[in-house]
Amino acid sequence: MNTLHLDIVTPYGEIFNSDVHSVYLPGKDGEFGIMPGHCDMLSLLKTGVVEIQSNSGRDLVAINWGHVSISNNRVSVLVDGAVCVHGGGSRVGKEIEKAKKLLEEASSDTTIITSALRKLEEVK
Repeated sequence: MNTLHLDIVTPYGEIFNSDVHSVYLPGKDGEFGIMPGHCDMLSLLKTGVVEIQSNSGRDLVAINWGHVSISNNRVSVLVDGAVCVHGGGSRVGKEIEKAKKLLEEASSDTTIITSALRKLEEVK
């Protein structure tokens, strides 16, 4: 199997739901990647950016905190807040500003915020 199913959900609704090739998450103990065939696991997530690779390209989702459950090529991410940033559109600037606000409200750690914003700026 070349894909896994990823869904990202907040208390306000679903942010992302699709088959993907890989996903990189900001885990509490450091970033980690998930590819098809990954072992089952549960992890806490910290403020940062979720990087998604799929047939349609690369998507980024800024998150404040949450957790991820991985089981049978299904990745379920439940977060308190998230902003999806898609590249190539006129809305990218507004999406990045929303993401920046979310990240700044979630953490006072400037290193985390700077690193996350650098990733988001690559979308432009």
